[in-house]
Amino acid sequence: MSTNPVHYSSGSVNSAHPGFAPARTGSSRPARPAQLDPALTEKMAGGMDPEEINEMSHASAQAMLDRVHHTQDPQIVQRVLTLVDREGVDIIAELWSRSEPDSLPGILWRLYLLRTWMRKNQRSLASLYRIAEPEDTAASAIAGVDTPPTAEDIVHTADSILSGAFTGDFAVALERASAFIDVIAKGLAIRAKMLTSKARKVEAAEAARREAHMRDLQREVEAAEAAQRLSDEANNVADSDDANHGKDNRTDYGESDRNNPAANRYNSALSDADTRYRQGKGPASSAGPASNDPRTIAARLLHTGSNLMTTSADFRHGAGLWRQGKLE
Repeated sequence: MSTNPVHYSSGSVNSAHPGFAPARTGSSRPARPAQLDPALTEKMAGGMDPEEINEMSHASAQAMLDRVHHTQDPQIVQRVLTLVDREGVDIIAELWSRSEPDSLPGILWRLYLLRTWMRKNQRSLASLYRIAEPEDTAASAIAGVDTPPTAEDIVHTADSILSGAFTGDFAVALERASAFIDVIAKGLAIRAKMLTSKARKVEAAEAARREAHMRDLQREVEAAEAAQRLSDEANNVADSDDANHGKDNRTDYGESDRNNPAANRYNSALSDADTRYRQGKGPASSAGPASNDPRTIAARLLHTGSNLMTTSADFRHGAGLWRQGKLE
């Protein structure tokens, strides 16, 4: 993280115009901070130097945070809260998403993304929270989540964490965000474990079914082979009798085979076994298509949980930096 102080009067940033500016609505109405300056939007759309964007991101994040802290106007807080909703995620991303996670713009970007993610996935997150924290815990107390939470509780928590970052103790807001994410990651791990356990049971049942089928198939093949041997012996006896009597009344083998039920079962059994193996339905078959495979789904959940834990660590680290006065 850069340790250089934020300069508000460089070539692209000045103290009165740091990227977020009041709406110019006339003197009869109060200023409304946290509205992206149209000139800045045009510059970003046309492409800016990465160094300029980095400088702008730090300046704009600091300016917005300072302005809201000094006003505490509910309308201003609401506009800041819904910044991504109104301005669009692409423009905000252009300004803040490249910032390091141990910087103020990087942390604010993650807080806005967290709110958007929580609101869009409120039902599934409420379910995961109930799985991970069925009763009140220290994590629930820190996150400020009612247990067990409803989808509406998740939305309320999302808004209160972000608004708390601007109106309350910034470090506490980050710790709340971290605690909430920790619980969700725990829920994902539990869900993945449940899916894996279910997969083992399904696979064991499928293996037992295949084994039973193969035993039945083997018995049928053995019976067909025994019947074929009896048929062959009968044909040999008939051939011997015909030879002894100077007659040539032997039945064609192929015709005999087609008229022999045992031989037909034998050929059908072998054909069925061959087909099943070629289709991957033998003992070594997979659990099914990857998209529906419980183990694959579990792996994806664990991967998501791992990413969330990284974000949680970023929030905790940011809280520590803020208390030390080093989050810029």
